[in-house]
Amino acid sequence: MIRCPQCGTDNLDGSEYCDECGYQLSAVHGGPAPVTAPPGIDVAPPARDASFGVAPAVGGQSPLAAARGARAESFPPPVPNIPSIPMAPPPRPAPPAPPLMGDVFAVAPRPSPALAPAPPPGSPSKAPEEAAPAPAPAAKPAAPASALRAKLVIQRGGTIGKEFVLTETESNIGRWDADGGIFPDVDLDQDDPEAKVSRRHARIVCQDGQYVLEDLGSTNGTFVNRGRRLLPGNRHPLNDGDEIIVGKTFLKFHYIR
Repeated sequence: MIRCPQCGTDNLDGSEYCDECGYQLSAVHGGPAPVTAPPGIDVAPPARDASFGVAPAVGGQSPLAAARGARAESFPPPVPNIPSIPMAPPPRPAPPAPPLMGDVFAVAPRPSPALAPAPPPGSPSKAPEEAAPAPAPAAKPAAPASALRAKLVIQRGGTIGKEFVLTETESNIGRWDADGGIFPDVDLDQDDPEAKVSRRHARIVCQDGQYVLEDLGSTNGTFVNRGRRLLPGNRHPLNDGDEIIVGKTFLKFHYIR
């Protein structure tokens, strides 16, 4: 048995603390030395607790808690926490583009027509959509006045049906006279046996895209569609199918289509 030196209670051999007052019995039977507090702190022997076997010491602190408090006083007070400033993470570089794989091909820029090389001989022609558009047909110019053609056809007083093609500028109507140097375009010498047509009887001129008839001072006069006699120097416009009378010869005017 071990007697507690503080309260005198007998405890079983091997007991570390007194069952009555909680005094540490290790010093009595040669055990480890009791825990001592730092200088200046009075620590009472721990009391035995019913549930845990150790009662709190005098003053409400255990020797271990008192030792921790004394050790904390020897260190400077902790530095207050300073809120940290959040820093933005550095920008991450963009990932490189993945390599072309499979049936994906890079498209080369289309060369301009001026720099495109000429195709080799025998190569197929370009696609229809790339072919140059065919130029629009040029508008056919209007026929000038000089391109008009006309003719006179004998209807009565000579060789019926005989035709005289008029020139594109001026055609004279009369009778041929070699001695006088008269050679008319419409020569009625053989179709006027009675000489009713003057050697210089009339003329037909193409003017501003139309044929006009003018009497040259004939003896028997010039008539159009059996109307009044034309005055010398006055030009009368002709229409297709008009009837012209010179002397006793009847002529029909027609445009050549």
